[in-house]
Amino acid sequence: MTHRDFDPSFYFTVPWRDAHAIQRQLIEIGAPYVIGSLPTREITVLFPDLPPRLYAQVRKIFGGNGIPIDKFGE
Repeated sequence: MTHRDFDPSFYFTVPWRDAHAIQRQLIEIGAPYVIGSLPTREITVLFPDLPPRLYAQVRKIFGGNGIPIDKFGE
C-alpha cells in the first residue's frame, strides 16, 4: 500500500519513545499504517478501515479505541 492509496479512518497519538516498539508490534500483526510526527514530541499512527479482528489487535497494542480521522487535530 502506498501513501497515495492510503485513506486513513482513525489514528492514535503516542510519545516518540514508544514508536519503535509499537511499529514492531504492528508489523508483527500485519496492520497497514502510516506514521506522522507532531511538534509535541509525539507521533500519529494512522490506519485505514480494518477488519474487526485486526482492529481488536490494534486496540490491544494501544490500549483503547482509535480516534476518528474527522477529529484529527482536536
